Amino acid sequence: MSPYEQVLEKIQNSQNILVIGHENPDPDAIGAGGALLYYVEEKFPSKNILLANVNAFPQDLFFLGVQKFSSALANIDLNKFDLIIVVDCGELRRTGIADKLNDIKGKVFTISIDHHDSNKNFADLNIVEIVSSSSEIIYRLLKTGNVLLNKKISTCLLTGLTYDTAYFTNSGTTKEALAIASELMKTAADIRAIVRHTLKNKTRDTLRLWGEVLNQLHYNSKYQVAVAVIPKSTQIDPELFNDLKNYYLQYLQEAKFIIILRESDDGLIHCSLRTTRDNVNVAKLAERFGGGGHVKSAGFSFPGTLEKTASGWRIK
Repeated sequence: MSPYEQVLEKIQNSQNILVIGHENPDPDAIGAGGALLYYVEEKFPSKNILLANVNAFPQDLFFLGVQKFSSALANIDLNKFDLIIVVDCGELRRTGIADKLNDIKGKVFTISIDHHDSNKNFADLNIVEIVSSSSEIIYRLLKTGNVLLNKKISTCLLTGLTYDTAYFTNSGTTKEALAIASELMKTAADIRAIVRHTLKNKTRDTLRLWGEVLNQLHYNSKYQVAVAVIPKSTQIDPELFNDLKNYYLQYLQEAKFIIILRESDDGLIHCSLRTTRDNVNVAKLAERFGGGGHVKSAGFSFPGTLEKTASGWRIK
């Protein structure tokens, strides 16, 4: 039995299912999880399935409709489920509840479905494939089960695929990803809604905020590295931060890679690394600091605060 078939069998034999994405969930985490949710809802209407994250559900993704089946992880007793599926998490800590998941190990069966290079197979059953997105893996899972894709499932999957390929512009844009996108369009995926809600949805306040961040961009010509600093006082929304690091700063032509340092309320500094260069692997750098990710997109976190001095920003 293939790993895909094992996942489908586990879903079929479970009554209470919890799907978890990563902290500050992006469209791939929500799209992949949402597609699973809609599949179970349609094929097994008597089962209970819930989509949960440690952070609030992104408002930009309300158009997918899965928020009505979602809840905050803080309000959930993991022991009430007989199956937990973690999607789009390269590391267990990215769920935001690693300790709780470790506590129920051996009591509740866990599955990890992910596409990050840094994934160390932390679940009882793992499907980790280095492809365009976790949504691409869910597509393959559903095709293995001969699932007829409807508009809701297809739109969820195409949302994740378009986002993680940077709208078919990054290295994840393979012939396989494009073929899947074409199939999803044939099964009524609403590409116009996806673009309207995830790309062409910026407000004046958003643009002003980006201007504030870009105004503090520092470029080191010796090492060809660009650094952007986002102090806690900037109050940047996670959704806006994702757009900034994934679609704008990383395309700086002069830089081999960019570093974005974001200070958060929990006493941590989150470092995001992005590159478009074929000869740069930012995942290796992130792993040296306890993080991980993809070759072109990675990150890590560490305790500290950002302080502006006369000579520039420093980490305390």
